[in-house]
Amino acid sequence: MDSASPELRRSSRRRRRRHRHDDHEGGERMTRGLLSASGGILSAAAVGLFLLLIVLAPLPMGGNRDWAWSPMVVVVGGMSMLFAAGIGTRGGFEVSAEERGPLMVLLAAFTFFFLESLLQMSTLAPTTPSAWLYERARAILGKAHDPVPTLAIDASRNVLLKSMACGLLFLTARALFVDPRRARWLLGALALSALLVMTYALISQVSTNSCLVGSFLKKQGEYTVGYRCLMSGTFVNSNSFACFMGMGLVAVLALLLGHQPPRRRRHHDDGDEDFGGEESVLDRITGPRVALLALGFLFLGGLLISGSRAGLAASVLGILILLSLFMRGRWASRSQMGRALLIGGAVVVVIGIIAGGAMLQKLARFSEGSSTNRIYIWESTLEAIAQSPWWGWGRGAYPDIYSILQPLEIPQPNDLAHSTPLETIVELGIPGAVVAFLIVLVPWGVCLLGGLRSERERLLPATAFALTSVPILHSSVDFSLQMPAIAFVSSAVLGMGWAQVFARRAESSSERHRGPHDE
Repeated sequence: MDSASPELRRSSRRRRRRHRHDDHEGGERMTRGLLSASGGILSAAAVGLFLLLIVLAPLPMGGNRDWAWSPMVVVVGGMSMLFAAGIGTRGGFEVSAEERGPLMVLLAAFTFFFLESLLQMSTLAPTTPSAWLYERARAILGKAHDPVPTLAIDASRNVLLKSMACGLLFLTARALFVDPRRARWLLGALALSALLVMTYALISQVSTNSCLVGSFLKKQGEYTVGYRCLMSGTFVNSNSFACFMGMGLVAVLALLLGHQPPRRRRHHDDGDEDFGGEESVLDRITGPRVALLALGFLFLGGLLISGSRAGLAASVLGILILLSLFMRGRWASRSQMGRALLIGGAVVVVIGIIAGGAMLQKLARFSEGSSTNRIYIWESTLEAIAQSPWWGWGRGAYPDIYSILQPLEIPQPNDLAHSTPLETIVELGIPGAVVAFLIVLVPWGVCLLGGLRSERERLLPATAFALTSVPILHSSVDFSLQMPAIAFVSSAVLGMGWAQVFARRAESSSERHRGPHDE
C-alpha cells in the first residue's frame, strides 16, 4: 500500500495537470471562438453600413444639398477608418504586383488634384485672371480677400470634400468587394436604392404631378395645381433621375445574367462559372428572375417617363456595352443573337408606346428651348476656358464665372455647364482637368480590360464598366456625375470592378505558378 502510494500520487498529479491543460485549451478555444464571432459580427455590420449608405444616398434629394451630402461625407470618413483597421476587409488593402502600377498612377493623379485644389484657394498661387475681380471687389466694398485663383473658396472646399469622399469610397469598395458574392450584394443594394427612388417617383406622380420633391417646388415661374412636371423621383432634375434609373437597369441586368438557379443537372462550357449550359424554359422561370425582370421593366418605365433623351441614350449604350462584353464569344449562332436583339427591341418599343409619351414630346421639341440654351451655355463655357486655360477659376466656381459671362440670350441664372468635362476644364484649367479625367478613366479602363478577358467571372468587371458608362457618358452633355449620390455610387462600383479584376488576376497567377504536385 505504501509502495503504491507514490505511483498513485504521481498519476493523480498527471491527471490534474491534464485536466488543467484541457481546461486551459478549452478556455482558449472558447475565447478564440468568441473573438471570431465578434469579429464576424463587426465585419458584417461594417459591410452592412457601407451598403446602407449606397441604398440611402439618393433619397435626400440626390445628396445635392449641404445638409444631405455633408453627413454622408462624415459617415464615409468614419467607415474608412474602420476598414483601414481591418474590420470587414479580410486583407483587402493588400496590393498585388499587377495592381501596383495602375494604383500608383491613380494615387499620383488624385494627389495632384488634391494639391492643385488647395493651391487654388491659397495666395501662394501665381497671379491668374481672377485677380482683377478681387481688386474690383476691393474698390466697391472697401475690402476683399487677397487674390487667389478660385472665385469661391467655400465652394472649392465643398467640392474637394466630396471628391475626397469619392476617393475613400473607391478604396473601401476595392477592399470590401474582392469576394464576388459581396460584389453582387453591392449590385443588389444599387437595385434596392433605385427601387426606393422609383417608388417615391410614383407616389409623387400621383400626389403632386411630380412637381414637388418633399417641400421643394421644382417648377420655375408661375405654378398652378394642375401643372405636370417631368418625373424625377428624389432627384430635383429629371435627367439625373433618368441616369440613376439607367444605372439600376444595368445592375438588374447584370444580376439576371449572373443568376444560376439550382438544377439537378448543370452543364459547364469551358469551365465558365458565369454562364451555364442549356436550360429548359421552366428552369429559367424562377422567383428571383421574375423579380429582377419586374424591376427592370419598372426602371425602364421610369427612364422613359422622365423624358430624358441623353439619359435614355446613355442607358441604352450601357446595356449594349454589358451585353457585348458578357456575350463576347458566347453566341451559339447569328440567328440566336438576332432573335435576342429582336425580342429586346420589341420590349423597348412596347414600353415606349405605353410610357414614352414624355420622351416623344421632348424629341419632337429638340430644336426648341433648353436644347438651344445649352448651346449658348457651352459657348460661354468655352469663353471662360479661353480666359484662364492653365489655372482655371477654382473648383465649384463655375456659377460665379458664368454670371460674369452669361449670354444675353438666356436671362435666367444658371450654375452648371451641362457638361461635366467642360465644367471641369473651366474650374481646374486644362492641365488639372487632364489629371482629373485620369482619376475616372484609369479605373474605368481597368474594368474594361477585366470585361474583355476570357477568364471566369468577367461579368463583374464588365458590369462595373457598363454601369459607370451610364453616368460618365451622360455627364458629357449633362451633370449627373456632379450629383453626390450618383458620384458616390459610381465610385463604389468602380472600386468593386477594380477589386474583381486584380483579385482574379492574382488567382490566375497563383494557379499558373502552382506545381503539378500541389493539386
